[in-house]
Amino acid sequence: MQHSFNLSGEVLQVLLEGRMTHADHRQFRDILGRVNETQPRRVVFDLGHVEFIDSSALGMLLIVRDACVQQNRAIVLKNPTGQVEKLTKIAKLHKYFEMQ
Repeated sequence: MQHSFNLSGEVLQVLLEGRMTHADHRQFRDILGRVNETQPRRVVFDLGHVEFIDSSALGMLLIVRDACVQQNRAIVLKNPTGQVEKLTKIAKLHKYFEMQ
């Protein structure tokens, strides 16, 4: 997985690419660190270029979500497509994240 950040005002956009798997847990620590460092009011994960996601990566997204919720920050999953969209529906992530 590759990731980059775009901070605009009070919105931190996390742009993700490639395959999201358990092997990416260190990168998720970096993402969580950036969320805590910048303290945005809204965190948007752009999944438009993610081709695969496994259950471990879903768990990591939920860890970031829990941290955001504790700090009264909105969290969004944006542009899931293909396998990623199917998995977000099966996992009913719309109950935990704002979906765009």
